[in-house]
Amino acid sequence: MKLNKIVIGIVVGVFILAGCIFWAFKNNSYLSFDDDNKTYTIEEKWNLPPILQEISGISYLGNNEVACIQDEDGMIFIFNIETSKITSRVSFGESGDYEDITVIEDTAYVVRSDGKIFKVAGFRENNPKINTYQISGLDSNGIESLEFDAKNKRLLFAVKEYNNRKETKGIYTFNLTTQKVNKERLFTLDGADEIYQQLRGGKSSQIIRPSSIRFHPTTGELYILEGNQPKLVILDQDGNEAKIHLLDPETFPQPEGLAFDEENRLYISNESRRQPANILRVKLND
Repeated sequence: MKLNKIVIGIVVGVFILAGCIFWAFKNNSYLSFDDDNKTYTIEEKWNLPPILQEISGISYLGNNEVACIQDEDGMIFIFNIETSKITSRVSFGESGDYEDITVIEDTAYVVRSDGKIFKVAGFRENNPKINTYQISGLDSNGIESLEFDAKNKRLLFAVKEYNNRKETKGIYTFNLTTQKVNKERLFTLDGADEIYQQLRGGKSSQIIRPSSIRFHPTTGELYILEGNQPKLVILDQDGNEAKIHLLDPETFPQPEGLAFDEENRLYISNESRRQPANILRVKLND
């Protein structure tokens, strides 16, 4: 009899624990996501080879070529979306947690999660020139985004996490001439903003952990990709959150990279999660 009571107690405890987990998850996830939330169309999909299963950043080069990095090797992979093959590889550093890439003309910039930036000048040449910079002076605990601001000739990056908990996330600039960070935020991402309150999915829908940022080539809007709770946040030129597109986690299990081509078409890359890593061409609804 005593044994039976113990067994019943264990079973009841398991059910209580499962219920607690369910409600915690319910309040912090996109369980409510369905096709009614969908504000985009997938136009095309490219599954990536095994070496790019941990793809962490992309930059469109033109002529159907995409520069890709992954978070293990210090190497740029040139992927042709017409042939679905890697056409060349450019080594620029040792193994590390590389997170994003942005390309301007013949120079590629790659950021590592610890804030180290690699400048790879002439990255298509046999012996590219490599310089490094260090993002410092911020209480950051992870940087996964990098964009070149051609208008002001500087780099932009967003902090994914801070060492000390902060309710907002900052977008900062890195001056390539002085090689220093402007500690004043260019823009602030605030989950308490009214636009986030309209999201269904609990508190985590208001958490922003940027995995990539990109300027729209013609509008100047800044696109911010969120990988943990998949969504795309669009800032206007003044840095205000103008629009949010929730991304289906079944289609976007781990979105990490953003790019635009010469026709202003949007590409989003996903790491391998329950499916091969891929690049998706996405058309957003107006």
